[in-house]
Amino acid sequence: MPVAMKPRLAFVSLWNADYPNAESGYAYSMRRQLQKRFDVVDLFPLALPGERFWLPLRAAYRLAGRYYHPMREKAVLKRLSRRIEHALRSIKPDVVFTPSSIPMSFVESRCAWMYAADQLFCDFVGTYIRNPSARFCRIGEAQEARALRAATRTTYPSDWAAQTAIGHYGADPSKVTVIPWGANLPEILTDDAVGAAILRRRPEDCRLVFIGRDWWRKGGDRFVAIVRELNRLGVKAHGIIIGADPPGLSARDFTVYPYLDKARADHFALFSGAMAGAHFLVAPVRAEAYGQALCEAAAFGVPAIACAVGGIPTIIRDGENGILLQADAEPREFAVGMCGLLESPERYRRMARAARDDYRERLNWDSFGARLCDTISTLV
Repeated sequence: MPVAMKPRLAFVSLWNADYPNAESGYAYSMRRQLQKRFDVVDLFPLALPGERFWLPLRAAYRLAGRYYHPMREKAVLKRLSRRIEHALRSIKPDVVFTPSSIPMSFVESRCAWMYAADQLFCDFVGTYIRNPSARFCRIGEAQEARALRAATRTTYPSDWAAQTAIGHYGADPSKVTVIPWGANLPEILTDDAVGAAILRRRPEDCRLVFIGRDWWRKGGDRFVAIVRELNRLGVKAHGIIIGADPPGLSARDFTVYPYLDKARADHFALFSGAMAGAHFLVAPVRAEAYGQALCEAAAFGVPAIACAVGGIPTIIRDGENGILLQADAEPREFAVGMCGLLESPERYRRMARAARDDYRERLNWDSFGARLCDTISTLV
């Protein structure tokens, strides 16, 4: 019997999806999943046309102390769309997928297309951009709204992002899906290895992990205070900081890895050792789009204790696979929450095993891929 042909899918991306570290690795992971079910034809990385012509305007805004980028300018996206339309006529895909709302915004095509994003422009500009210019806000809002109208379907990893699309931008709820993203790890420990790691964790030597480059937004200062508060309460606690290098910390209380590239075997060995030996991932974040580090912690059977902001409540089920606290929770609240679990080792182990179970069932890229491919298949 003849082998059935896979539907052809054009993967359109501004970033190089061959690179595991690009945009936190999600474009890379999504493309790998799509390749299992589709004949994927790549259209990336896409350079923004005429970007140099906008340099004087960017410089003017910078001198005024305002942020501006032409990435969402209508003129830029229309020129980009012509390049994409030309490529799609050659590719002749059955469906198009892009890990961003931006590149397909102005593309005129009869082909169904879907995009994935972890947050909407209104939250991006409020979370990551300091002093945005009025022009940048205006063009960003317009581009996001247009993409939502034009796309056949959209998917977000959290209920928070999906509700923003519907509530703020008026997206059709029938076009919006929520599919949690997975952990960006080159290797996954076996269930037996994770189970053994959980049993090795002793309450008398509490190890906490913090992951994040953006020290203030990720709550690094709060993490330092939490470690110190635990020690003040009589719990021997040691903090492991990955991705930042804050000054003035005692080597007795903190281990610092300013940069770990999980794609490098030696760096991943350090990362894996730190995570497997940790009691908790601590995320006292001030703002967060999703929180893939929490998925990575779950893969190691490490419960997360975090502020309930952004997409985090989709990942953490309070009291089951971790602990959720209010956005303005004080260091003592984090410390008390962890102390309660450390004082009941069996309760802690149940939560740690539940975190691993949740990773295996929901917070992994294979689970994401199966649901994404099923959704896209309905568009072909």
